[in-house]
Amino acid sequence: MTAQRRLLGTALLAFFALAAPSGAGEVIDRILVHVNARVVTQSQFDERSEAFLRDVPPGMDPARKDDLRKAALKELVDEALLEDRARELDVVASDAEVDEQVKRLKEQNSVTSDEEFVRALAASNLTPEKLRDQIRRSTTVQRVVGREVNSKVDLSDDALRLAYEREKEAWAVPEKVRVAEVLVNAGPGAAEKAREAASLAKGGAKFEDVVVRFSDGPTRSKGGDLGLVGKGELATALDAAAFSLPVGAVSDPIETRSGWHVLKVVEKLPATHRPFSEVKGEILKKEQETQFQKKLHEYLAKLRADAVIKVAPEAEPWM
Repeated sequence: MTAQRRLLGTALLAFFALAAPSGAGEVIDRILVHVNARVVTQSQFDERSEAFLRDVPPGMDPARKDDLRKAALKELVDEALLEDRARELDVVASDAEVDEQVKRLKEQNSVTSDEEFVRALAASNLTPEKLRDQIRRSTTVQRVVGREVNSKVDLSDDALRLAYEREKEAWAVPEKVRVAEVLVNAGPGAAEKAREAASLAKGGAKFEDVVVRFSDGPTRSKGGDLGLVGKGELATALDAAAFSLPVGAVSDPIETRSGWHVLKVVEKLPATHRPFSEVKGEILKKEQETQFQKKLHEYLAKLRADAVIKVAPEAEPWM
């Protein structure tokens, strides 16, 4: 899950997904953190921590679990900062927008009646009112982020080309060669047979004819063509010959475990890079996430720096 969807969609993950929290005892809804005009409560922290810890493997290091709880509280504080900013910008989601999202959720989950909807929510420890509140908050946060973070992400062609040049080696295409071979299976007289094949090919005989006459290899019916190969794809001795000989040259016989080989270099493709036009989509996808995370981190850091945040003593271990 991307950082953007993690931050913006946590509230909705409960719908038809999260089981009711274990231990249905009394909820102590004390305030853990004041964030400007908003608060983070104990019940919010408990629910978010449970969501973070739900799928952890058995025997996870307790310190790692503490890290997840800290991440849960940080996320709640970040959301409070964004909601407080939404109040300043007056971008709170309307009732009509919430109604539309509730309708869409019902359709996506094939819910056909209000009674069925209430039962499904109850199984996830939700009520229609609580779900609507979560949707309103999630939509509001998305609107703030869209207005003040996404708008600053530069995905112009110029920016993508700069990213391409900056990480050009990621798009490197190594040198390749196309080779054909005569393969003489190991056995009595194999070396002599391979030397004769090499001599004929070097003397001007058509290589395909030499292949038909001498080769025992699986590419015999294709004129010995092995196709394009990169460095390291052939046996060491064959690889060295293929990449050192010029185009059109024929090697001396080369012995490997499978027999004797005579290679002809048919074509060489120099090392290059995949063109920008071919990888633009991949760069765009990466830059969307990379730039978004960077801009969001910077934006939240500024909101934190400008905010009045008061932490209760019992929450200090998680901050």
